[in-house]
Amino acid sequence: MEYWISVFSLLGIHAMMALSVYIIMSTGQITFGQQGFFAIGAYLSAFATAMWGFSLLTAMILSGLVAAAFGLAVGFPALRIRGFYLAIATLAFAEIVRLFFLNLTYQKEIGGRLIGPDGAHGFRHIDYIVHHQLTLPKYMGIIYLTLGIFVVFFILLERSRVGSAFKSVEEDETAASMLGLNITTIKVSAFTMGAFIAGVAGALYVHYMQFVVQDFFGINIGIFFMAYVLIGGVGSFVGPLLGATMLVLLTEVLRFMQDYRMILYGGLIIAVVIFRPRGIIDEVLVHRLRMLLKKTPPIPEQVEDK
Repeated sequence: MEYWISVFSLLGIHAMMALSVYIIMSTGQITFGQQGFFAIGAYLSAFATAMWGFSLLTAMILSGLVAAAFGLAVGFPALRIRGFYLAIATLAFAEIVRLFFLNLTYQKEIGGRLIGPDGAHGFRHIDYIVHHQLTLPKYMGIIYLTLGIFVVFFILLERSRVGSAFKSVEEDETAASMLGLNITTIKVSAFTMGAFIAGVAGALYVHYMQFVVQDFFGINIGIFFMAYVLIGGVGSFVGPLLGATMLVLLTEVLRFMQDYRMILYGGLIIAVVIFRPRGIIDEVLVHRLRMLLKKTPPIPEQVEDK
């Protein structure tokens, strides 16, 4: 039972990261750098609870806001580039963040122990959930409560004018600008929102793991975050959630294959790109489902009494 609680806890965190990538892609941008914001949220929240005495909620909010500030800073320069070059630029940002934490040493003695990151040795003794008697089931509840809040946000976003503006920019920037939409504001807003979600996910992740090293935030994990969206689909926020669920559970089922799992992931991505270029849940499927739900049964004809 404890094993599956761990699996579903990580699934909830990865689902948030899938949403953080999706909201950026919903404006036509490509990012391979969400692991950078993920790392910022993880390390900062660890500082906040283990060294500064903050509560978990405060640490999560702080991590999200600081990650969002970095997203805002990255978003503006990213407007000058697009496509493959944007993907490389965001990946470079994530590597800069990872290398920064690789070389960061910031420790102080608390309770007779040295607490804080020690370069490549990582940041250990992040014991907030132990000290506050948060069992794994309770902490999983916190993870899914946070995910639920983000899901509600995306439901409201996709039904709002802002969500429509995001999709318009993805479809055709020129047409969207001619309609009076501010392309700069929309793209930077998407980067900022995505970074905020990644920062909060990082905060939850580090307290679940209770330690963190920079190796957690390498290129591989960024590819996984992108794969969740590519496989799940970009027609709705439900797609990334589906993609994350499929790949995380598939990882556990195929654990006996060890490194050969990557071959299967690559084949799965290729198959989806060929047969479902916009992912499993694409715009066509979403439109069909909406039309199906809008259909009302015909009103029976009244038989006149003779």
